[in-house]
Amino acid sequence: MTNNRNTIRIISEIGMLAALGFVFDELQGILSKGIFINGGSIGFAMIAVLFMAYRRGLVPALLTGLVMGFLDVATSAYIIHPAQLILDYILPYALVGLTGLFKPFFDHSEAKTQRITWLIIGTLVGGVFKLASHYLAGIIFWSDPTYFAWDLNNMNVYLYCFIYNAAFIGPSIVITAPLLVTLFATAPRIFTVQKGDLPVEEKSANTLSLVYSIGTSIVGAFFFVYFLVLYILSFTNGSGTGYIDYEFNSDYLILFILGLFALIVGILSTYRTFKNNYSGLLLSGVWGVILLTSFIYSLARLIRMYVKTLDPTIYWVWLAISLVSLSLVVFLFIKKLRNINK
Repeated sequence: MTNNRNTIRIISEIGMLAALGFVFDELQGILSKGIFINGGSIGFAMIAVLFMAYRRGLVPALLTGLVMGFLDVATSAYIIHPAQLILDYILPYALVGLTGLFKPFFDHSEAKTQRITWLIIGTLVGGVFKLASHYLAGIIFWSDPTYFAWDLNNMNVYLYCFIYNAAFIGPSIVITAPLLVTLFATAPRIFTVQKGDLPVEEKSANTLSLVYSIGTSIVGAFFFVYFLVLYILSFTNGSGTGYIDYEFNSDYLILFILGLFALIVGILSTYRTFKNNYSGLLLSGVWGVILLTSFIYSLARLIRMYVKTLDPTIYWVWLAISLVSLSLVVFLFIKKLRNINK
């Protein structure tokens, strides 16, 4: 039972951090718009993968980076070759996840300064790996001087690709490292997985727990199927000189992914209910992660609407619904937790 809970926790953390990282990436793309005409942006989206690397280790960090990469592809991508797709979108954040290899050294460091050193080293190494992926894509697929930025059309392609990619990844490393260190300095416990299970609660297959579990499955199934269909139908293909621009509606993407997550959790919770292992704390905690992800995403899209001077009404509604629902779930979670601890 503990293993099942730990698995759900890890999946929840991967989903939440990947969503956060994706939103950070979206926001930094808005702020860097017009500076890097061939793609790229300055920001701290890497922190989501780096945090997972030092909290959970290599595999969860790799998965977090991969999810961020696939979200990036599914929302907006310039694709001219499958290998370029991998090097420019799928691999970069996943390679940052290789920082998870440093987790054993981080965990076994007794001095706080040593741990901070490993955080800085991990950020630097992760950034360099990300740079290497973009650099390879550049020299292989973006070597036409006609499309070089900043009037550097006469520069050697190998040097140009290094300068261009280092121009946004270098500052990103400089921004991310202090933020990661500050996060560790102010809240070091979140970098360590607390051992032990959730507080013990009475578990039984009752009507209310079954309604919650089946209801979660139904809501998840509806969101997954309905918005997956809309997402597929939203596909557009615009072509330009030197690239093909594949675009999907990112709102539908987020909604059907959250629906799939709710569906899986609902099915597992229903199964556990019949096995007399239902956990209201666990189910409400997962719903909290889902609603927090929805809230963060709607906030990012709201900012983008104002940047693009588009109508933000739908995202204000989305934000309000997410916030109210999240507040209710958190209230119920805390109330149940207090009742258990009495």
